[in-house]
Amino acid sequence: MNNSEQMEYWNGEAGQKWADNDAMMAEMLAPIAGDLLKHANIGGATRVLDVGCGGGSETLMLAEHLGPQATVLGVDISAPLLAVARQRARAAGASGTRVDFLEADASNHVFAPASFDLLFSRFGVMFFAEPKAAFVNLYQALEPGAKLAFSCWQPLQENLWAMLPLRAALQHLPAPEPPPPHAPGPFAFADADYTRSVLAGAGFNDVDICSHAVTMAWGRDDDLGTTARDMLNMGPVSRLLQNCDPTLREAVYSAATEAMSPWFSAGKIRLPGAVWLVTARKG
Repeated sequence: MNNSEQMEYWNGEAGQKWADNDAMMAEMLAPIAGDLLKHANIGGATRVLDVGCGGGSETLMLAEHLGPQATVLGVDISAPLLAVARQRARAAGASGTRVDFLEADASNHVFAPASFDLLFSRFGVMFFAEPKAAFVNLYQALEPGAKLAFSCWQPLQENLWAMLPLRAALQHLPAPEPPPPHAPGPFAFADADYTRSVLAGAGFNDVDICSHAVTMAWGRDDDLGTTARDMLNMGPVSRLLQNCDPTLREAVYSAATEAMSPWFSAGKIRLPGAVWLVTARKG
């Protein structure tokens, strides 16, 4: 998708669906954001830009970790998710003080030059239509020596949480056209060499890309079928189910529930995955 399509997607029905499920997603992804925070060693940052902040859970995590001297600006294109973020910040007593949010496209928004000493993102930078241009834009927003730290998914084949429901769905649905290499989406930066070249091309130094194993624990109740439906309706299979015949959709749900039943324990479907933890610096 190009940037205009991304804005339509994240501000339409899909964006509202993510907003409605933000508490579950925040709980599931919090360990990854925490691991990135530890890996990046961001102590001392005081002016932080959180790109693709979504419902704001990691924005508040950053503010808490860095302490009262730090301010964090979360930026996202999704109005529904930002509404969740602002409510979360108000509930935490952080709104308008150390934490603020901006509805904007970080790839081309004109930030004040050299206004941040850390750029942080948990799965928020893989959707840029023109990644190099986007990182050039973000580069100018950072002060010299500022750190960049983000997480992104390794290839689909390394992420059973995505592969297993997809295999189940393709028992009943035609396979989608394969996207162009590095197309915007969850796996845009799956190729570490490509990611390194994008960042170096934008001017970043000391690019480091570290492999990191994760567990995706889906679920908010003790029902396997409900959890499987939630997973399919939020993950990569969700677009295949758009405008799908109801009978076929039920067949996909049934196949996925059966495939994931061995991975269901303590009320959650727990499936392995793999991410890259990426860090770099502005020269």
